[in-house]
Amino acid sequence: MLGATGNVGGRIVQLLIKNRLCKKVVVVTRRKTEAFADPKVFEVVVDMDRLEEEVAPFAQGVDIALAAFGVGKGSAKMPEEEVRKIEIAYPQAFCRAAKAGGAHVCGVMTAAGADPEAGMKYAKIIGEKEKAVESVQFEFLGLYRPAMILGNSNTPGILGYVVPLLHWAMLSKYHSIHKNDLARAMVAQSEQAFFAIAEGNAPKAANVKILEYKEMEPFFVKGLEQLQASLGSENPLGRVVGKPRGDNLRFESEKSAS
Repeated sequence: MLGATGNVGGRIVQLLIKNRLCKKVVVVTRRKTEAFADPKVFEVVVDMDRLEEEVAPFAQGVDIALAAFGVGKGSAKMPEEEVRKIEIAYPQAFCRAAKAGGAHVCGVMTAAGADPEAGMKYAKIIGEKEKAVESVQFEFLGLYRPAMILGNSNTPGILGYVVPLLHWAMLSKYHSIHKNDLARAMVAQSEQAFFAIAEGNAPKAANVKILEYKEMEPFFVKGLEQLQASLGSENPLGRVVGKPRGDNLRFESEKSAS
């Protein structure tokens, strides 16, 4: 997990701690933290400019890599070279280390409007970020494109009430999303992809899926019943059953933690 101390990344780690399928969470940080006091969490402090080589030994045997890492709106105040390092070089290095360690699935948070051909600098950089992580060629790569993220320390609380009222006038890909829903989408989609690969139901070639608001919505709290129905399951998050390594696994609901 890259970006575990951020708003979305922190929520992802909490979901993984509660998830019975997840046996270990390797958290990659720039400095030691005491944010996750759980025996399941193993923290790796790295020099970000040596991220790939320093993470590699700890990535052995991982199944899924998740990255919710970047500068967001702070990019306007930073030199472009620094933004590119944080948004492109570091996530790509993390992905390479995870892939070398055995990860089949990767999920990376980018942003709505990402396009390497965009005229707007930040959208262009995020589009290049997507291309960079895509080049690593995971069996499944999910690119999660949120617009405004609600419920975090950088977004005024009042916007959580006001912005959703304006969704009717926006393209769905620009709808605001709560950090908890974004985290849930990244975890649930990644696990579904992992099960599909483990059971031989995934495409042979590398599969890249872009998830904008509409694609993430079934994983939101309000979409759990819809997801349950589509999977024919009694469990709100699907109760997907498989045998990735000879063990019976079940995707446990975390609805009560939402």
